[in-house]
Amino acid sequence: MTCDEARLLIGADPGAATPALEEHLATCAACARFRDEMRCLDADIRRALERPPDIARPRPGRQPLPWRQWALAASVVLATLAVLAVWLLRPSDTLAREVVAHVQGEPDSWLATQHVSAQGITQALHGAGVALEVTSDKIMYAQSCWFRGHYVPHLVIETARGPATVLILRHEQVRARRAFHEAGMTGVIVPAEHGSIAVLTRGAGDLDDIAGQMQHDVHWLADAH
Repeated sequence: MTCDEARLLIGADPGAATPALEEHLATCAACARFRDEMRCLDADIRRALERPPDIARPRPGRQPLPWRQWALAASVVLATLAVLAVWLLRPSDTLAREVVAHVQGEPDSWLATQHVSAQGITQALHGAGVALEVTSDKIMYAQSCWFRGHYVPHLVIETARGPATVLILRHEQVRARRAFHEAGMTGVIVPAEHGSIAVLTRGAGDLDDIAGQMQHDVHWLADAH
C-alpha cells in the first residue's frame, strides 16, 4: 500500500484498520500521524453534531441562537477538508521532508573522500531492484538504507559543483517534478519508470541535469523487493 492509498482510505474512514493499512502505518510515521489527526477531527465532528452547545439553550429573556451550533459543526467540517487538501493534494511535500530527514540522519555521507568499489555499489543496490550505469569512480558513498518500509539505494555522487545525494525510491510514486528547499538543502524529486528519484545538494547545483542523468542511468529490474 502506498501513502496515497493509505491517506485516501483514512480520509474516507478514519476508523479503518485493514491488515494492509496497519502494515503500512507500522513503517510510515507520517501516515500514522495523519490517521491520529483524522480520528481526532472525526471525534470533534461527532461531538459537535450529537451534543448541542450550551449557548443553544435560551436564557430567560433571550432568544435561542441555533445558528451557532451549526456554525461550530461547519467549522469542524472545514478543518477536516483543509487537512485532507494538504495531505492528499501535496503528498510529495511529506516525501520531501522525510528524504531530508533521512539525509540529515547520515551527515557523514557528505564527507566521503574515497570512491566506492564496484562491489560496494552492488551491495547497496542488492534487493532494491535497480542497476546503474554510473561508474564507481563517480560514487563516493553507497548504502542500502531502510526508508518507508523498503531498502533503497542511498548514493553520494561526485559532480563538478560538489557532492550530490541520490535516493532511488522504487516504491514512491510522484506525478510530477517536485523541488524543495529545507534544512540548508536544495532538492528535487522526479518521476521515474518505476517509482521516483530524489536528488539533493547543499548548495547551488544543476539538479535537473543530475536527475535527468540518473533517470537515464538507472535500470529497473524485475526482482525488486
